[in-house]
Amino acid sequence: MLVAFGEFVQQHGLLERLRQVPIGQKTLVFTPQAKLIEFLAGITRTCGGAGVSGIEHLEDLNFGPHPLVRDRCVAQAWGQERFAHYSSVSRTLKAGDDQTVAAVEAAITAFSRPFIEASVSELLRRGQPLVYDFDLTGQAVSSTSTTYPEAAFGSLRVNDQVRLGYPHLRWGRCQLARVCLSPRTDERVWLAGFHHPGDTVSAACLQELLRAAEAQTGVRPRRRPELVAQRIEGLQAVMERTRRLIAQQQLKLNQLGQTQATLIGKCYHAEQVQKGPIPAGKLAHLQKQVASWHKRQPRLIQQITLAERVLAEHRARLVEQESQLAELRAWQAQLTADNQANPDPPPHIEARMDAGFASGENLTWLVEMGYWPDTKAPNGRTTTVLRAELPRSAAWQAVGDNAEMVLIGEHGLYGCPYPLSLAVERFKIGSHFKYATLIRYGPAPKLAAWFAHYNARQTIEAGNKELKGTFHVQHLMSHSPAGIRLQVVFTGLAANIARWCRPWLQTCAAEPTPTVIRMLTSTKHLVRVAANSAALVQRTSAGLGLLFAPASALPGAIFTLRGIDAFQLPLGFHRPIKITTDSTKVALVAQNLR
Repeated sequence: MLVAFGEFVQQHGLLERLRQVPIGQKTLVFTPQAKLIEFLAGITRTCGGAGVSGIEHLEDLNFGPHPLVRDRCVAQAWGQERFAHYSSVSRTLKAGDDQTVAAVEAAITAFSRPFIEASVSELLRRGQPLVYDFDLTGQAVSSTSTTYPEAAFGSLRVNDQVRLGYPHLRWGRCQLARVCLSPRTDERVWLAGFHHPGDTVSAACLQELLRAAEAQTGVRPRRRPELVAQRIEGLQAVMERTRRLIAQQQLKLNQLGQTQATLIGKCYHAEQVQKGPIPAGKLAHLQKQVASWHKRQPRLIQQITLAERVLAEHRARLVEQESQLAELRAWQAQLTADNQANPDPPPHIEARMDAGFASGENLTWLVEMGYWPDTKAPNGRTTTVLRAELPRSAAWQAVGDNAEMVLIGEHGLYGCPYPLSLAVERFKIGSHFKYATLIRYGPAPKLAAWFAHYNARQTIEAGNKELKGTFHVQHLMSHSPAGIRLQVVFTGLAANIARWCRPWLQTCAAEPTPTVIRMLTSTKHLVRVAANSAALVQRTSAGLGLLFAPASALPGAIFTLRGIDAFQLPLGFHRPIKITTDSTKVALVAQNLR
């Protein structure tokens, strides 16, 4: 199907946009832009599944089981006469920079926008919520490698070994973060993906992904500046208390200073009195007082030092609170401006994610941004505390074959000032139970629906598995930062192309038989079965078409990809036909479609 995929992206203008991408590399035989397109074709080729091995490493372009470089039919479908050697592609990826990646992302965004808008519009037309799924996937590299940019040892375990790579967010760091739109349980549209070094915090990953998703879909929910106003009021009350503490501590410090000055004055006066004539009894009493005053002074100095330190802490805290207040007011103003520029927002957009993203800071940010988070508690301590509060007669409700849930209700979580709906779930494994806590903002739905909806995030987990098993995203094909980023955006694009071209292929079918329709309505069948079926590629000045072999999964199916049909009557697949005339014409040579 790689011929069909190439024709599809060519007709929708992607290849022409990629030819305009700036790359700081001169042209010898192949332009650097042509080698970028070859890289994309190689990644997209992995749609062939198990039967057609895609490029797991860049050298597979030349030395894989089915070298793409030798397939001129595919090269022509992707707008080129032939493909370059993989080493030349590697040098082009190394020559790329931030400007190259930004231009490629802009080209992909322009190509993807009509398809994404169609998915969003269909969801809104049906009155269904938009669901963004967030997830991460690990990438391990050789433990002795020193050339992968910003790789670090971390909690990335492969076969129970700590590997060098890009550690996983749920252990405090991230690597390859992705977000997709999930129109249905079995469908996903990849919106963005980012490759990060090992020390990136989760909040930065989530915010970057969400803003990219908003840019791709062109829609965003109504922000909630009124919630920020509540935080501002609460912070102002805290600041007022801090000011009172500062005033009290300053008063205490002044009193201690006055006491110290008084003691010093008394001691000086007593010393002067002792120099003159004084009765023995009065002298003894005065000496006793002076000794007491001297003994008190070190303790007084300690009290003054402590009071000064506490006062400095209160003042520093007030400065920090004033900075937070300024940030909150700026944040509230930004959310208000967003609402003014977004007069008709969709009513409900959900952010569904795993526990790694569920920090109090992230949940607060999502709620104020207008989203409805749906996630799990990030650690077992929350579940342990909630279980301890459950009564013995708690009514556990069956929500799955071996799963039960009990509703906790609205509850506060550390770091999030807004009440969240909580429910504890448990799974029976053997004779024991395993517990977890589901978290969402807003009213709690029925427990069975809540359980099923959250676990539908397996859509993105299956997508990550597809990216690893089909598109080999876990194997970095370049050591340069630009090359790694291009691999990330191209793998997401390749997965989308396999889905977006299905309606187009249905219109290209000469006879949409039930077999053809069944094959094209399933992305899995398309990339696992149809892409492994032998077909004849017919290219003429009038058009481009495919004729599948009689023994293939689509026997005799004809697809007119461009122009008009150019096929003659079937003469037997892979069978040369001798023309008994004065001249002999070379028989058609069938080629496998990959």
